[in-house]
Amino acid sequence: MKVAAIAVLSVLTVLPAEAGQRNYQIGSQAATCDNDGHCTTLTTKASEESFHRTRSKSQTTTATTEHTRVVDANGNTAGVIISAKTGARARVGVAYASRFQSYIDDLEHNHGARVLFMGGVRPGRCSVSSEHPCGKALDVCQLRRGVVDPRCNLPGRVALGEIAASHGLFEGGRWCNSDYGHVQVDVTAAACADRRTRVVQQSN
Repeated sequence: MKVAAIAVLSVLTVLPAEAGQRNYQIGSQAATCDNDGHCTTLTTKASEESFHRTRSKSQTTTATTEHTRVVDANGNTAGVIISAKTGARARVGVAYASRFQSYIDDLEHNHGARVLFMGGVRPGRCSVSSEHPCGKALDVCQLRRGVVDPRCNLPGRVALGEIAASHGLFEGGRWCNSDYGHVQVDVTAAACADRRTRVVQQSN
């Protein structure tokens, strides 16, 4: 018993206390004990401050993460398009990302395409001649204007134009100066066949 009592006393350090109470330091924690030997472990002020600092830092980190948005070269909030088959990625305007993503998914899942690479947002000013800077256009497997990588197995010009239209997009292969592989949100120039139809209608 004496050995045990000595061992306990070696761990406890007596601290100043109010009448009827004794304060002890047990390891790194403070404890208050009454005359009957009932002890209550206390959280020190330093520990509380450390807890609140950690919590505040955690909340700030979470808030920062939640409000982080990727912005393209022209200040547009950007969305990422991803090929499910190859992992190829491109950035477009976040407002149009769902349309472009559904278009790529449709090509790969329903038309045998394998999108190896894509080109989305580019620096510059958005205009009728290029909607890439404002995140409204995507080049799919294009090696140069109107020429796509055959390994991507894209559908033909007519079929690709119809698939794009079903997702609310316009495919560049429909222009007389074909830009096959390029797809965009707006119809900035009439399709080649549409232009001839409009001339006939106007002459009647």
